[in-house]
Amino acid sequence: MARNTGNRTDGHTAVYGFPDSADAARRLAQALAIPCHIADLHRFPDGESLVRLPEPAPNEPVERAIVYRSLDRPNDKLVELTLAASVLRRQGVADLCLVAPYMAYMRQDAIFRPGEPVSQAVVGEWLGRCFDSFVCVEPHLHRTHTLDEVFVGRPSVALSGAAPIAAHLRATGVAPGTIVVGPDEESAPLVEAVAGPLGLTGIVGRKERRGDRDVTVALPPDAPIHGRPVVIVDDVISSGETIFSCARAARMLGADTLRVYGVHALYGETVAGRFAAEGLDRPLSCDGVPHPSNAMPLSGLIADAIRSLWAF
Repeated sequence: MARNTGNRTDGHTAVYGFPDSADAARRLAQALAIPCHIADLHRFPDGESLVRLPEPAPNEPVERAIVYRSLDRPNDKLVELTLAASVLRRQGVADLCLVAPYMAYMRQDAIFRPGEPVSQAVVGEWLGRCFDSFVCVEPHLHRTHTLDEVFVGRPSVALSGAAPIAAHLRATGVAPGTIVVGPDEESAPLVEAVAGPLGLTGIVGRKERRGDRDVTVALPPDAPIHGRPVVIVDDVISSGETIFSCARAARMLGADTLRVYGVHALYGETVAGRFAAEGLDRPLSCDGVPHPSNAMPLSGLIADAIRSLWAF
């Protein structure tokens, strides 16, 4: 293991990123004061991936490695992570941590219809064979209680995206009477963790989902929203339908202004245009998934989790 030298190590620990997440990987490495390497990717005409990582210097073997990559649009990325892990093991890395701010395949944590897989368990077992520990942010643990149940037998940390959101609200100014709203009971921990430190009131709605793009959010009819600013928070913004329905419900109750924050932004330009059509500013998101809406860095939060795992 690398020697602990305060805010830096002796170079035997490094971060490895990929081109799609290179900036965030470098920010994490800077927060930990360790080197960062970005993989070279080649895609063959038939779609196969080739991953190349730098060889360590003979007198500076990397003993602990942090592989950084969010798993939005995950299928190619999962294969490339597996290949990268194999290279690092061959190079002698003994302790391999995957930092996946957005972890894929978490929603399918049960068999909802006959013939379906439990995708969460399948992907958890797959990655658990490649990596020794895991750090994720808001990993959609709605029926699974802890990340340890996903990566069985591996140390893992599930971080909340609340602190960066609360810090951004504090820095940009938030009125004392602001109401923090989550669209459903699954968002309750995020709402509480954003509202509590700011001394604000949090409210949680009830969501009925009939399909990927068919969602209705109802807020408590007695919620004290009339004439007050509202901040909507959610872990993932993808189709945007949950946010749009929640915003309409808040307006029906007399919300004065609306701001939207998401931890992970997965939507494209078509959905981005819908926010303007709904009379909403574009949401602000954390930078785990690279996106034009990124406004809140996660590097400090993740660096603290790494220090806790490895006693930096």
